[in-house]
Amino acid sequence: MAAIITLTTDFGEAGGYTAALKGVILGIAPDAQIVDISHKIQPQNVFEAAFLLSTVYRCFPRSTVHLAVVDPGVGTSRKIIILRTPEGTFVGPDNGIFSYVARDYVSGPGETVSGLKRMALSGDAHAFEITNPRFFRQPVSPTFNGRDIMAPAAAMLAQGFQAPAFGQAINLIHMLDLPRPETGPDGNVTGHAVYFDGFGNIITDIKASDLPQTRTPRVEIGRHAIEGLVKTYAEGGGLAALIGSSGYLEIAVRGGSAAALTGTRIGDTIKIRAGD
Repeated sequence: MAAIITLTTDFGEAGGYTAALKGVILGIAPDAQIVDISHKIQPQNVFEAAFLLSTVYRCFPRSTVHLAVVDPGVGTSRKIIILRTPEGTFVGPDNGIFSYVARDYVSGPGETVSGLKRMALSGDAHAFEITNPRFFRQPVSPTFNGRDIMAPAAAMLAQGFQAPAFGQAINLIHMLDLPRPETGPDGNVTGHAVYFDGFGNIITDIKASDLPQTRTPRVEIGRHAIEGLVKTYAEGGGLAALIGSSGYLEIAVRGGSAAALTGTRIGDTIKIRAGD
């Protein structure tokens, strides 16, 4: 089977940035299958990229190389890393973009630096800093490390090169301070809006296992309240709450945008109250 390389970027549809990544990859690995996860991440929104990648990478074979380029610190001293996990190989900046992927493999409270936590890897995950210029596309542009360092690394990993060849192993990686739902003493759950999909559905960080143990939970988002959960987007005529395909609670509205209707912003709280 041909090697698979996925791409997640904030490059958008204008310009030739995405094409440049693909050109470099195909020049090294001409038989690679390149899959676009998204190039419509909001510019420099590392959190959005981290969450979106986390919802899809398990759908791919474990031999897949996932290249993620949302890199506000491009050209600075921030590291470029390879992260190896049992579920796949990831290439990108060490800026928290792999926080959801790595959160089951880090331990300790971590030291906070510039809004990110430096946390130690444990278990079956291993990270390597890409420093070996043998693998760089020359000359290296300080404004396009995705093309000149990350894309060649992804292609060569897909071709069978081993991660230690690219640089030294590192034990600490940077993690975003990920929002997590909290359950109060009354059993009510407070979560957060973390992503809007292309339909305007509001994806939260609340999983089915986080919901109160009740038949009809009450979902509150801003000034809106939703009684109970449905199973499909087609049910109901107004706002509806359901567990989506990613396993998270979603807020949707049939034929419209729940995000626009409610005026919700990323990070806003969602409350789940126990009903009957």
